Amino acid sequence: MSDNNKNEEPTLEQVDIAKERVAADSFMAALPGLLILIIAAIMAFYTNQQSGTPMPLSLVLGVIGVALLGYGIFRATRIKAIEGHAIDCPFCEKTNVLTAAPQSDFRCTHCNRDVPVENGVVLRVYQVRCGYCNTLNYYSDKSTGLICESCDREIPIATDEETTAKKVFESYTIHDDNQPYDLILTAAPKSDEMIACLQQMLALNRNQVKDIIDDLPQTLLTGIPKKKAELLTAQIAVHKGRAESKVSGT
Repeated sequence: MSDNNKNEEPTLEQVDIAKERVAADSFMAALPGLLILIIAAIMAFYTNQQSGTPMPLSLVLGVIGVALLGYGIFRATRIKAIEGHAIDCPFCEKTNVLTAAPQSDFRCTHCNRDVPVENGVVLRVYQVRCGYCNTLNYYSDKSTGLICESCDREIPIATDEETTAKKVFESYTIHDDNQPYDLILTAAPKSDEMIACLQQMLALNRNQVKDIIDDLPQTLLTGIPKKKAELLTAQIAVHKGRAESKVSGT
């Protein structure tokens, strides 16, 4: 036997599913044999009634039917040979009964999570809450990174080194822009709606807002988060004004 065959990992499967598959295979193998035996018996009965000797065709069909039926029964006996290996899921703590001891990660049928396995040993999992949405997440020693299951943001976890897999992993996460932004008003009509919007936004009186509109462009706010700048820009656009945001100091 070659080294490749020795190191080949057995196919993992839930025991119940494996037994159902073998039972279905054995039934499909035995069913044609049973039907052929019935046909052969009917042919033999009528030929005996007419000539007293069975037709050679009925004998051939009988042999084929017995062979197929025996093969189906033989396959059915393999159900008892399927052994179960009970593995507890570290996430939901429910038991998975597999056809072989796992040598690599497998999916739990109860919680649908990938169970981490290394050198045939199920690894311990750790819990951590997302700092953004407070959702509980899990990771193991094999994890190169962690994305929140709820908000898709990266949750920092301790790793030994900055691997290539981790760099690729980070490209699929949401990253917040924490830089300060300036909000600049570039165009605005002197409508009552626009003046009221800017009054509420800047906490100024009506005359001060009119002075700003008369001398555009004007920096309205500085050092605000990007999301706030985008929200205020949208409010100004509703009243037919235009504003832009840029990183502070640029």
